[in-house]
Amino acid sequence: MIYSATLPAQTAGGAAAVAVAGVYKPAFYSGDTVTDVSVVAPAGFSTVTGAATNNVTLSVRQLRGGVVQQTFASLTLAAGTNLVAESPLDLQISAQPVLLAGDVIDVQMVQNGTGIAVGAGLLVSVYVS
Repeated sequence: MIYSATLPAQTAGGAAAVAVAGVYKPAFYSGDTVTDVSVVAPAGFSTVTGAATNNVTLSVRQLRGGVVQQTFASLTLAAGTNLVAESPLDLQISAQPVLLAGDVIDVQMVQNGTGIAVGAGLLVSVYVS
């Protein structure tokens, strides 16, 4: 099963943006282990060059009953980590969530320091099997 979220544009230093990737359902039991998380920018996307302190972080979270249970994957656009159109990047899985029916998976984009402007259309995909 693949859960995907498309993020809106965000100005440098802008408020956090959140997009829902989906609701976990163990229908036709496909598994409950997050195997991969990736982000890809759409065609025509202006490259976002990572920076040491003023950057942006993408976090993938598990929510239950509207309450965040944990952040289980993230990527910070630090120096050397750049978003380029149609070039996927993997997010580091830091903790394996225990997914229950009805859990929500969302993606949060947060500016760090003065931040970095990010164009619309980043697609974050969470693979569960």
